[in-house]
Amino acid sequence: MSRLYRTLRVVLRYAVGIYFFDVQASGQEEIPEEGPLIFAANHPNSIMDTVLLGIHTDRQIRYMARSGLFRNPVVRTIFNKFQVIPIFRATDEAGDTEKNIDSFLKAYEALEDGECIGIFPEGKNSPDRKVQKLKTGTARIALAAEERNDFELGVKIQPVGLNFEERDRFLSSVLIRFGEPIDVRDYAEKYGSDTRDAVRELTDKIESDLRALATHIADDRNHQLVIDVYDIYGNELAAQLIGDLDLNLDLRSFRHKLLDRARATDTARPDLEDRFDLEQRIAQAVDFYQRTDPGLVARIRMDIRRYRDHLRQFRLRHELIEDGTKLTGRRLEAIKMTAYALGLGPVAIYGFINNAIPYLLVRTMTRRQPDEAMVAFAGFCTGLLAFPLFYFLQGWALWTMTDHSLITVIIYLASLPIAGFFFLRWWRQILAYRDRILSRTLFRTQQNLIKTLERERQSLIDTFEDLKDRYIEARRLEMQDTVDMEVSPKVQAARDTSTATSSEG
Repeated sequence: MSRLYRTLRVVLRYAVGIYFFDVQASGQEEIPEEGPLIFAANHPNSIMDTVLLGIHTDRQIRYMARSGLFRNPVVRTIFNKFQVIPIFRATDEAGDTEKNIDSFLKAYEALEDGECIGIFPEGKNSPDRKVQKLKTGTARIALAAEERNDFELGVKIQPVGLNFEERDRFLSSVLIRFGEPIDVRDYAEKYGSDTRDAVRELTDKIESDLRALATHIADDRNHQLVIDVYDIYGNELAAQLIGDLDLNLDLRSFRHKLLDRARATDTARPDLEDRFDLEQRIAQAVDFYQRTDPGLVARIRMDIRRYRDHLRQFRLRHELIEDGTKLTGRRLEAIKMTAYALGLGPVAIYGFINNAIPYLLVRTMTRRQPDEAMVAFAGFCTGLLAFPLFYFLQGWALWTMTDHSLITVIIYLASLPIAGFFFLRWWRQILAYRDRILSRTLFRTQQNLIKTLERERQSLIDTFEDLKDRYIEARRLEMQDTVDMEVSPKVQAARDTSTATSSEG
């Protein structure tokens, strides 16, 4: 790994730790420490995917990227520095697809040198929580590289699933799953007899593995439905399928605890494996009912929409209904909150004033992105440049105004990010208290409305419980039918053998 690449990984790792609330990775022990390797990942969040993948493996990755990205001179300089290999598509630059011969040759040579390549085989940014049909380029590169070396090179393809809680939101969570590497040499015999079938079979294998590692909702119409079901029913389902989670087990580092406390996210981090596994199970159940009873799915979607509309009508969150019985008003809490808001308000205002310009610049850049998949990367890159730049300018201004007082400048610069995060925490506390006041008022003055919302929520949960049991039973019968179909020929063969033996006797 080059010194420049290693340095950039360190910088990006810290920046990612600030931008995201939580980034978890699993399966890293599956990554081969040496030898030719291709990372094949889904592509839900544009260039942010390359950042996350790069900082979670100790191997230097040479990415293959569409040639259109090289048009920007700054991007082209960075890509060339890190030996990114361009891929030419007819949709990007008509007539230039023949240049892919040279690009593929570079990929072959990289693999022959034992290097690591990163490819996003969907060929473009994918919709949220969906793995699209894969292009065959990854399989063709791997098989051709092996063919050049008589299938003795040892190329492996490692599927990687990137799962974003909310890919366009600041302080959300990410789960990166590294799957079991696929040994390309296993397809040598198939490749020798039918090249096209071998490419298709290997591509299908990669696609299947990716859909097991990344949340995949096959029907676009059911995307929001799956999220809604998880929000309403996720806790109950987790308790049944996984058991009560130990939320008191806090494995964060001291640095993360301090950072999370500053930005008002000071909670133990849940296991994202469990969260996305539950989402996938819900998605599979929804797909099942979409095939077998689409009318039922439509009715549930309408019931959830009505429940959500009622919550929005009174500016309530689902969690406040779920924990409504705990919302008791206390005068002491009101006094504390008022003292907190007024007493620490000047510190929060100081943080806002000194961070407002770069923050507004980041927000402007993210809002201008036409593609949702580019929002996170645009905000990440803009913040990575804007905040240090404005801090430098503010420090320089103070340096000149204080007659070059170094200590004053250092203290001031150190206070800027802390004060900025404190403002974020202060503002969130104010909003949370406002929500609690609203909830308490409704609980006291509109008991009928609250009871209606509680009944609607409980009715949805009862429906989900019933559908879960029916789905499990249907899957059990389906698996039993599969087993019976596999066993029946064997049973018949055994009977025929027994009959033949009896006849001979």
